[in-house]
Parts: sequence; structure tokens; C-alpha cells
Amino acid sequence: MSARGAAASPLAAAAGAPPLRIRRFNPEGFGFPRPAVPVRPWLRTDQLRRSAQAPGQALADAGRVVLPFAMGRYALQAALRASGVGPGTRVLAPAYHCRSMIDGALALGAEVAFYRVTPSLGVDLDHLQQLAAQRGRPVRAVIAAHSFGFGQSLQALLAWCAAQDVRLVEDCSHVLMHPAVPTGLGLAGDFGIASPNKFFPVEDGGLLWHQPQLAVQPADRSPSPLAELRGAWRTLQRARQGQAPAMPAAAPAALGHRPAATDALAAGDSESVCATPSDHFDEALARSRGQAGARWLAAHVDAPAMAAQRRRRYQQWLQAARQWPEVEALYPALPDAVVPYMVPLFLRSRVAERFEALKYARVPVGRWDDMAVSDCPVAGRYRLSLVHLPCHQAIDDTQMDWLLQAATHAMARLG
Repeated sequence: MSARGAAASPLAAAAGAPPLRIRRFNPEGFGFPRPAVPVRPWLRTDQLRRSAQAPGQALADAGRVVLPFAMGRYALQAALRASGVGPGTRVLAPAYHCRSMIDGALALGAEVAFYRVTPSLGVDLDHLQQLAAQRGRPVRAVIAAHSFGFGQSLQALLAWCAAQDVRLVEDCSHVLMHPAVPTGLGLAGDFGIASPNKFFPVEDGGLLWHQPQLAVQPADRSPSPLAELRGAWRTLQRARQGQAPAMPAAAPAALGHRPAATDALAAGDSESVCATPSDHFDEALARSRGQAGARWLAAHVDAPAMAAQRRRRYQQWLQAARQWPEVEALYPALPDAVVPYMVPLFLRSRVAERFEALKYARVPVGRWDDMAVSDCPVAGRYRLSLVHLPCHQAIDDTQMDWLLQAATHAMARLG
């Protein structure tokens, strides 16, 4: 392997990485109830099929080398390592991000710099070029994401990376990678990564693919039989929760009341300095192939039916959100090839109240409120204002009707 692709010492080197300011919303003290339905899809036997198709088969057919990992974050770390990322180097990442996107770079001891994103979460190439031109650690990789499953044009970025001898890592963790549902995404970069567990009813799963001329250290450890059993048990437990949801007996009109203010409620946001990965990063799993049972299950899910159902749920949320005051869809149109991961909605005013109203109404709403601080105005605004609603295939019609009523009432009460 060349010096560019040499492996760095993982967490031992992380202490040398420049610290990041992390801003985080702490939900403790708010008393948010359990969501009415799980935010991630659960196993439904009526959505399985006898014939098997591996999620990464289309990538292999397109000439990429496809490798399994335990999670997308560890696949991303492997891609960065193969790009030459390590102590004394830099990675450029989007300013609007979830923490798992930067964990791998921090684990490798690299500096992470954040380029600004456009309102549609595309790459601000001018700002990226400014960051790369700054003196200091050499840039070894750029991470570009197709957020929420909506593809971004990467041709200009790809040309820039080629001219600068910088590796492009295409983050497709929000993209359904399946041969039966072509999206046209994932083949632009030197490397690509995906998180099948975001779409399939499995407890783990990550994919890394790369151009055949590049050298990558594959995950070479298999989970123990006990880990396989635990994964199967958690899959069944989540299926039980989905089939017996926590939807209250009361009508949605009786929900959404905020408890009395406390110091914990007032605090909410906090800031810290960190140069190491988040608590969700487990170095012991970085070289694991992931669970064989999860790969088998993902290969037997009816992917075309899943895609159609996700698109249907997305459209239902869009139709309802058009009636909500001061709420705007980030992507108000759903192109034919898009299989949405979540439904991103922008809260234009009374952000804290609207977010909390959804939470207290037991709507499974989330957002990326645990994020590194940057000078990107879009990321600074979206961190709290852009909320994500689930549109996964396991939600049945009764559950969806309840969620739409609960969310509509919660938003209507705020005017």
C-alpha cells in the first residue's frame, strides 16, 4: 500500500486532532414521552420475499469493489484511512452533519474542517476551495452527502478533487442502495458508503465500495454467535414495538402539553470542546463485517415495495405540512428516482415550541442538534430548525393517520 493509503493508529492518534466546538441539545429534563411508533423500520413478514438480492449488488455490477462493515460510520472510517487520512492531515466535511459523519476522521487523528452548504444542502464549492487553500495540514479527502436520499450534483466537485489529488468520499448513508431500485447515486466518488440499517429492518449493516485500483483494508472480523443472537433479539423486540405501538388512547387533540418550565428546560443547549469521536463510535466494531443475519434479512426485503411505500408516506407528510403555519418542506418535490430516508421540514418561527409540541404529541420527530460549530449560516440555522419525520415502510395506514392528526393538531395550536 502507498504512503497515501497507510493505516493510521486509530484512537491513540485522536489526541493530536485539533479540538472541535460541539453544540448539543440535551433532552434530559424535558420529559418527552416515548414516540407513538419507532422512528426506524421494524420487521414485517408481509414485506419479505423468497428471492434474495443483496443491497450492494448493483455497485458490484458497475465495477466497484463492495465490502461489508458493521455500520456506515466504520465504512466511512475505512474509506478515509484508504485516502491517506491520519494525524497531520485534514478532511473537509459538510457543515450540516450528524456526528457519526466525522467520527471516523477524529478516530484517525485528523483535523476536520467544515465547508458551507447551500440551502438545499449542496456543496458550496467556493468555500471548499477557500478552506483547501489555507495553509496547514494537507487535505486528503472530501466527504459529500446525498442528504435524506435527494441527490446532489457532484461533477464540479469531482473535477476539483481530481485536480487537487484529493479523494472524494460519497456519503450515501441516506440512499437506498439496491439493484432493484436504481437511484443513479453512489458512482461519482473514489469511495462510497451506505447504511442499510437506515432502510432495512436490521440492527446493523454498513457498505463500503471503491474504485478497483484503490487499496482498502476490509473488515476481517465476524461477529460472535452471541452478537448474532443479540442482533436477532433486538430485531424481534423492535418488531413487537412497531406492531404494538405506543399510540395513546386519547385523541390527538388532548396531546401536546408542555410541562412547567424548569432549569433543565431552560438550559437545553450546551457547548463542549472535543477532539475524539462521539459516544456512538465503538472502535471494537471498526473491523467487523457486521451480522450475517442482518445481511440475509436485508437481501430478502421487497425493495421496490419499500421504495413505493416510502414515497407514498413522504407525499402524505408533504400534503399535511402544507397546512401547517410557518413550516416549509426542504424538498417540496419528490423526483421519480428518489427514495426518501426521512421528511425534512424547516420551522420558520417559534422553533423550540414547534419542536417540543411535536415531541409531546408523541410524533417521532428528530433533528441533528448534536453538531460541530462552524461559520456556515445554513448549518447554524438548520441545526435546530430543520426537523426530520419518518416515512419508512413499516408504518401502516392506521398509524400514519394517527401521526398526521397528531402533528397537524400540534402545529395548529401554535398558529
